Amino acid sequence: MRILLCNDDGVLAPGLRALHRVLAERHTVIVCAPATECSAKSNCLTLRQPLKLEKHHIGDAVFHGLGGYPADAAKFGLQVLCKDHPPDLVVSGINNGLNTGQNVFYSGTVAAATEGTFAGIPAIAFSMDASKEFLFDDAAEIALQIVEKRAELPLPAEILLNVNIPRLPASQIKGWKVSRMGVARFSESFTRRPSPDGGVWYWVDGSKDYHDPEPEHDDFQVHTGWVTISPLKMDLTAPDWTSALQGWNLTP
Repeated sequence: MRILLCNDDGVLAPGLRALHRVLAERHTVIVCAPATECSAKSNCLTLRQPLKLEKHHIGDAVFHGLGGYPADAAKFGLQVLCKDHPPDLVVSGINNGLNTGQNVFYSGTVAAATEGTFAGIPAIAFSMDASKEFLFDDAAEIALQIVEKRAELPLPAEILLNVNIPRLPASQIKGWKVSRMGVARFSESFTRRPSPDGGVWYWVDGSKDYHDPEPEHDDFQVHTGWVTISPLKMDLTAPDWTSALQGWNLTP
């Protein structure tokens, strides 16, 4: 299988390297990731400045670091690095931090995977609960199983799989569950501080507002020891409300 591997933590991130290590043992892997850490950039694109490409030789592999955002890297990988031989799958991760609930909308990890979906190529985003004690090797082995199972399934390319992995050794993980995207979110705060030139700076900070209490949701399940797999669609239309809106009888 031919795989385009991306992320949002940067081209030298440990999660990316762990995932590449296991995938490259059995598949052809092309790596294209942001040159630096680009978390929470969603589908942001670089439009009015050039993108610098750097190559990092790690073992026998070449990791391409692009001076842009995760979506830039995925697009570049698809349209330039894989122009003549499109990948069978786009994989993003492993992110150092969960992408459950509303984090999906902000996540650069998920955004890189969506670029595969937009191009009609199956895609998976992998994230792991953040920790100072990296357990990416265990998470990568779990990811490999899901990648190869995805290749066997007659799942349409427009369905993106968002996978979240607990911060646990593989031996302590309960198993996996198909989950709904939950509603867990971060609560942001803005701290005002003086800038060196006499102006004002605002520093953005935040913390998890709550864990989603619904048992079928991704945030609840991953925090109770399960690997969660959430099938997502890019069509955000709410069909239940189309009839109600048509009844507004607006005039031009």
